[in-house]
Amino acid sequence: MNQPARNSTPLFSGLSPLTAAGGCCLAIALVLLGIGLHRRINLLLLLGDVLVVITLLNLLAAGRSLRRLQARRYFDEWLFARTPCNVEVQVSNLGRSTRLGLCIEEGGPEHAAAWRIDYLPAQGSVSWRRQVVLPRRGRHTWGAVRASSGYPFGLVEWRKLLLAEETVTVLPRLGWVHRGRFLRHMRALAVQPQPAHLRRKPQPSTAAQAEFHGLRSYRSSDSPRLIHWRTSARRGELMVREFEDEPSDNLVVVVDPTLPAEAPRSQAPFGYEPLSLLEQFEEMVSLVASICWEWCRQRDDRLVLATATAEPLVLDGLTGPAHARRILEGLAVLECSPGPVHAAVIGHLQAQRLPSALVVVAALGRSALAEPLRRALGRRVHCLDATRTDRLDFYTPG
Repeated sequence: MNQPARNSTPLFSGLSPLTAAGGCCLAIALVLLGIGLHRRINLLLLLGDVLVVITLLNLLAAGRSLRRLQARRYFDEWLFARTPCNVEVQVSNLGRSTRLGLCIEEGGPEHAAAWRIDYLPAQGSVSWRRQVVLPRRGRHTWGAVRASSGYPFGLVEWRKLLLAEETVTVLPRLGWVHRGRFLRHMRALAVQPQPAHLRRKPQPSTAAQAEFHGLRSYRSSDSPRLIHWRTSARRGELMVREFEDEPSDNLVVVVDPTLPAEAPRSQAPFGYEPLSLLEQFEEMVSLVASICWEWCRQRDDRLVLATATAEPLVLDGLTGPAHARRILEGLAVLECSPGPVHAAVIGHLQAQRLPSALVVVAALGRSALAEPLRRALGRRVHCLDATRTDRLDFYTPG
């Protein structure tokens, strides 16, 4: 039967395997042996010898219980911050004899746990699966897994390292992004940076205002508004209008990690508790990660993510699970910058052969990077103000 284990600390941790009970037993044995030798009482000598032999047998048996043990740890393929994830610890007995009275401990300041194994058969294994919520994105270190045994009397406790510490990358928390609303929202913005949290009246997309080119068969990614119903009824299949400059589904996202000055509390709506700048930055990273995740659900489009950091990160590739992983891992370790924005990312983007795509600069407030980027690339740049992500009509925070 597997039970939660109680913490059992040796009396002299790191110096002796004796537990508190073992130390008392050995002390009593020494006292009995001393009195028996001094008074020449054979019964006390016999009792003292028995206690010493029991302690020595416990020392050998406990050490033998830890031989040929192996541990493995399994995680979910995608670990997201503030989202329940499954963690499994498996302990295997590679020996030819049964192991009894084992205690398995997993370290870590936020997810420490312990289990007790009363019976582990030869060539057998036992696993524990639990859900853990990791509070922050970034690098996360899982503590070592150790086994201890005091079998059978608990007078001596040996410890053995089964699995060393390991570091994993916790991806940013994801929300839900409505792709169509996001495109309409961004294309409705002016060239100059504007606060993105202001809701604007939906306007026709640029494709609806472009020059009509012809008709073609309907594709799953087409907007239902482009369906030409008369021709569709005549031909018996859905036909859509095609335009000369129909926008592509490629996307370029530039993240400005600069923290603005603290906004006065009087600007916040009544009943709303303003977030700190660091909390707003985390919400912006989550928003950008959600947009990139939504884009990568549709394959074979170009998606470029760039960060305006001292050492710019530029990730360019075709959308899909592999590219989504690269982007989320890059956002997982992104740090905010209190100083002026780094413009080195503009040169890196100029060196890239950027596709015909929607260019979005995500920032907290007005980004000083938008206008220089527009002049350098010679194309329209849309600014996404992520100060109040809860007011974006296309986004639902996770």
